[in-house]
Amino acid sequence: MVIKQHRETSPLLTFSDTWDVLGPFQIGTREATWGADPLERLGGFRALEPDTKAQFKSSLAPNGLVSWSSRHFDILSISPTTVEGILTVDFPRVNWPFLQSVYGWAALQYQAWTRGYLNLGTDSPQSILLFTDHALEFFVDDAHYFGGDFYAYRRAPLVLHLKPGIHKFDIRLVRDVRAMGGIGEPKVDVKLKVEIANGGLAIVEQKLLISDMVNETLASPFASVPVRNEGLGWLWVSTDSAEATFSAAMLEKAPLALAPGQSRPLAFHVSSQGPPVHSISLKITYAARTCHESLLSTILFHKLRVRSIYSPHKFTFLHPSGTVSYAIIRPPGNAIDEIPQIRLPILLNLHGAGLEADSDQVRHMLDSVPDLHAWILFPTGVTPWSSDDWHTWGFADVEAAAAAIPDWIESVGWRGSSVNVDRWLVSGHSNGGQGTWYALTHRPDRIIGAVPVSGYSSIQGYVPYQMWSEADPRVTCLVQSALRSFRHELLLNNFSGTPILQQHGGVDDNVPAFHSRRMSQLISESNNDARHEYIELKDRNHWFDGVMSTQPLREFYRDILGSDSDLPQLSQSFSIVIANPADMGSRGGLVVDQLSDPDQLGKIEVAPSSTTDAWVLKTSNILRFHFSTTHGSKPPAHDIIIDKTPIRLPLAHEKRVYWLVHSEDGSWHMTDDRDWMLELRCGNQLGPLDSILRTSGRFIIQTWSAETFDMALQVSRNLFQYFAADSEIIHSSADVDRRKGSVISLALGPDLLSHPSKVQSISITKDRGLVLRKGNGQTIAYELRDGLGAIYLRPLAVGRLEVVIWGHDDWGLRLASRLVPMLTGVGQPEFIVVSNACAWKGAAGVLAMGSFDNSWNVSESSFIS
Repeated sequence: MVIKQHRETSPLLTFSDTWDVLGPFQIGTREATWGADPLERLGGFRALEPDTKAQFKSSLAPNGLVSWSSRHFDILSISPTTVEGILTVDFPRVNWPFLQSVYGWAALQYQAWTRGYLNLGTDSPQSILLFTDHALEFFVDDAHYFGGDFYAYRRAPLVLHLKPGIHKFDIRLVRDVRAMGGIGEPKVDVKLKVEIANGGLAIVEQKLLISDMVNETLASPFASVPVRNEGLGWLWVSTDSAEATFSAAMLEKAPLALAPGQSRPLAFHVSSQGPPVHSISLKITYAARTCHESLLSTILFHKLRVRSIYSPHKFTFLHPSGTVSYAIIRPPGNAIDEIPQIRLPILLNLHGAGLEADSDQVRHMLDSVPDLHAWILFPTGVTPWSSDDWHTWGFADVEAAAAAIPDWIESVGWRGSSVNVDRWLVSGHSNGGQGTWYALTHRPDRIIGAVPVSGYSSIQGYVPYQMWSEADPRVTCLVQSALRSFRHELLLNNFSGTPILQQHGGVDDNVPAFHSRRMSQLISESNNDARHEYIELKDRNHWFDGVMSTQPLREFYRDILGSDSDLPQLSQSFSIVIANPADMGSRGGLVVDQLSDPDQLGKIEVAPSSTTDAWVLKTSNILRFHFSTTHGSKPPAHDIIIDKTPIRLPLAHEKRVYWLVHSEDGSWHMTDDRDWMLELRCGNQLGPLDSILRTSGRFIIQTWSAETFDMALQVSRNLFQYFAADSEIIHSSADVDRRKGSVISLALGPDLLSHPSKVQSISITKDRGLVLRKGNGQTIAYELRDGLGAIYLRPLAVGRLEVVIWGHDDWGLRLASRLVPMLTGVGQPEFIVVSNACAWKGAAGVLAMGSFDNSWNVSESSFIS
């Protein structure tokens, strides 16, 4: 170990010049979340010491063996209190081109470990901020941290409290094509930054989120700024305006509680109290638990950005989770569109991965078509990586942004054309192109046209999953089944009749044109009567200036928006395919509420009767559905025939919801009884672990012992890092039922936390251990042992949802906690029972996994070892 001192700057922080490296080892697409580290079979990298003679088995390397090597750590910047550097790791001895020729991009993904040291040259212990760009997992002095900052957001650094001297850093390197690309020599660049913290409350001023000024007023009143507790005790934070010309009131009545080391968004509402202001000054105060008086007040000054009302500008709104988000809006500017009684549709443009909606690249993407008869909206998806590929969390942001346009109209005093928030022409590039497929397949009754550009077909279609650790086929099936709602190739029937124009560069080396070609072929083969066209641009790559405004696209925009902008005429015969009812909107007014078997796709085929005006419905795996006119869809005539059962629907003016229910004898009946929602899974409770991302209100992280606090803090940090989500850490004695939002509960030891529901499909006792209950009453028990843990869903009152994370010991708790949704494509089913073997086998090491039926019992298709 060599740590070079930079005497000219007298640094207090220095990294070792040389880092030891061990690897590469095999890893599959997004498999690292499950563990799957072969060195864990040997006690983990942390238990190994560098030895040039030692060799380790690896399926990637020549002769199947790898040895220790070393790399130079390059210092990028250094000051007395900060050091930042980068470590570049590659493995040129591996024949990557040959592996890629057989396994594609999946072969360019690998994992390795590296070890270096930090010297803290102070005279006393210090609070340290650690930024870990592109690292997912690491150990600092053998303390384990999972989550890191894989996308280099730098939103929630780790707060460490270190003593003076040498500190060991063990970092797991995970090369991921989705995040790091598939072109060129596969390497990993990990950037580390360490700085001495000030202690107490930190306000991240450069990440203040606030609207632009238009028409001498804020485009919207919501704002937020990240705050971080760099001390050792809890803090309570509040804000107010620092001058009389405007007010800045917190959205929550109570002060924001910050646990030691926690980062959270401080959200507030800004309003003017007098003449227009072009800057704001916020007074932020905080107090400690041990005293009620204010310990500190600080002033945050921010100059507001002024934009023309007709240019793309930023406005803020509330994500369903309560987080302040933003979008870029461009109102219709043509004189013909300045008639208030006209309600124009929205042209949505979904950005690609890693882009900020407020960047010049995105906000000016449609400048060459200034005269469109539409509201132009560039959502963020909350984060530059659109949080979860424009799916559950990111798509909720899209809908919230669209729904907030009327509030923008009121805020700025807009007198032009109004907006139809339920009519979308949706477009997107790259990951946004994939998001366009998601919108088409999951919100078909809103879409008047679609433009997927250079988009991939699905998560599974982008980078294959072949390189995962070998597992029981049932395990592999359940992992993929957890992602089925995002398998757009299976859901093409949902948008039949919708005008679609695909565009892709012929030499795209980021998202190969195969994806668009394949979707075009599947649309043709699915008897989809969409007005569909595919254009491939010869010699064009993934991105070029004007990619979203080529001549064919401009003509398509004008064609769709130049009509009456109503929904395409629905064919007399159509179908709807359901992967997860919670993700799916209406199709032809049909809304599926429950599947008979939640583990399989459901389908409804609709055709006109040959003898009457009735609709004839043929169903497969459908338990319950209803008709909705929320988005202007027209339900059928008075009569329908479902699987040969005639049903007379109530008159259209009757607003009460009536459900069509499949009876045990195979017939159908109609009911308006709502009690089923109190007894069965429904709504946001449906689906795999990522169902918690449908939270209505901030996350509540509940700790059931002091030993689970550190893990609660990691979960909170990851939610903020990857979703910009807010979470409140509370102790089990707090009243969870009085709070909104999804609950994440952490428990350790033989006694599982109590639960108010009668549902106990998973229970833990000292005598039997962890017990699973199937619908037929059969139980399966796993005795308590080292490394045993579980993560699973269970219901709360009023349709809310809880994720339980339990470990028999600390390691079992950690194995389960790392499965809290964070990265896309991991595929976490509704319950998972982990064992020590997961650390090195990944998903292949689980003791059980699967889903729950509609009564919250373990389904028959689950994997039980």
